Amino acid sequence: MAGNAVRNAAQQIKEKLFAVVSLEFDLNVIHEMECGDGFVYCKSKPSRRISFAAAVAKAQRANRGEPLIAYGSYTPRDCGLVSPAFSFGAQVAEVEVDPGTGQVRVEQMYTVHDCGTELNPMAVEGQLEGSIQMSLGYALSETLVMEQGRTLNTSFLDYKMPTALDMPPSISTTVETYEPLGPFGAKEAGEGLACPTAPAVADAVFAATGYVCKDLPISPEKILAHAARKPPKDKTA
Repeated sequence: MAGNAVRNAAQQIKEKLFAVVSLEFDLNVIHEMECGDGFVYCKSKPSRRISFAAAVAKAQRANRGEPLIAYGSYTPRDCGLVSPAFSFGAQVAEVEVDPGTGQVRVEQMYTVHDCGTELNPMAVEGQLEGSIQMSLGYALSETLVMEQGRTLNTSFLDYKMPTALDMPPSISTTVETYEPLGPFGAKEAGEGLACPTAPAVADAVFAATGYVCKDLPISPEKILAHAARKPPKDKTA
């Protein structure tokens, strides 16, 4: 939705530039104008062109130096839903649990995501890896310590957020599709993949230790408490 709103605002800016340039070339029809290769030009006569920067400067001079401002909006009305489109993704977590300390170490993360058309592949990669970082925090370390309605850990020294040094190696890829209701075929890439990280880590911890986490974060204390409650193995078995 945000992308469509931005596209709507950009279209309004584009029309303001076209109006200024059409006056420059004594053209009455704005839809004859086009943008490409850093220029604004007349589609029927491409030689009649002006650089994009010069077009912006002309538009600002015509408006006493004020910046070009437009307000875009978008409401998904045709699909009957709050969101115009839904993305899909999956994650796999490979973890190692120290049986002596209960410490969980995420060795590798794998992410696959359908974000529609990738408009900026580097930004998509950063969003997917950022989702892992955000989610590992509430999966393994972030917790609010409360007593009688007061928060006791009131700084990031006690509220443990993972840093770049805590990030596990990750492999992320996308399944590119085309979303007709998205801006240029795109969908989201980021918040959606913040959801499966904690379940993936929790399932891996269960596979390694048998501990079923029902309240995050998955702390060493909880894993050790679970191990202490496990009945001893029958040595004769």
